[in-house]
Amino acid sequence: MRLVLVNNYKEANKKQEVLRNLTRCTGQKVDLVDYDLPDLAVRVLEMDPELVFLSGSGYLLTRPGTRERFQPEMDMIRRASFPILGICYGHQLVGTAFGASMTDLGQMVRRFEDVKIIDHHPVFNGLPSRVQVAESHRQVLDQVPDGFVRLAESQTSHVEAMCHETRPIYGFQFHAERADDAHSHGRTILGNLLKLARN
Repeated sequence: MRLVLVNNYKEANKKQEVLRNLTRCTGQKVDLVDYDLPDLAVRVLEMDPELVFLSGSGYLLTRPGTRERFQPEMDMIRRASFPILGICYGHQLVGTAFGASMTDLGQMVRRFEDVKIIDHHPVFNGLPSRVQVAESHRQVLDQVPDGFVRLAESQTSHVEAMCHETRPIYGFQFHAERADDAHSHGRTILGNLLKLARN
């Protein structure tokens, strides 16, 4: 599959880490572009992706100037003709692009957390009603934006997972790509998403 990662991290080591994790969990080659690449949407479209990942980030969307910095990426999300998965900050970008607001929790959530599936969408095929996935965030979406369906929730996030009602646009507050042998649910979720993107 042609997979593309839009990197939203400032730090080179974190960019490489998410690339390695996605490659490991999908078993596929993943091409990389940075969020601040000129003409981002055009460049991504030229790569003819079958699925685009939007990475996490240390940026906070409630900080002044952050939305403006990421406006080209949010424009790309709204107009995309290809499947998208927003991960953590990428999930927040998807929500913000479609009009959702944000809340700052006042502290970082960094752990594997129980997430309750509330809509058994095919992305959760083969999984129990509660999954354990990696979390690393301090901000969350307040609500599901218009046109989206809420798929999962946790103690720290009302919107742990969502998908668009008619387009292949997904958002996970959690880091499915950080799955390991002891916490493999994220790997299953990504595998399901690849199947959906192929159809």
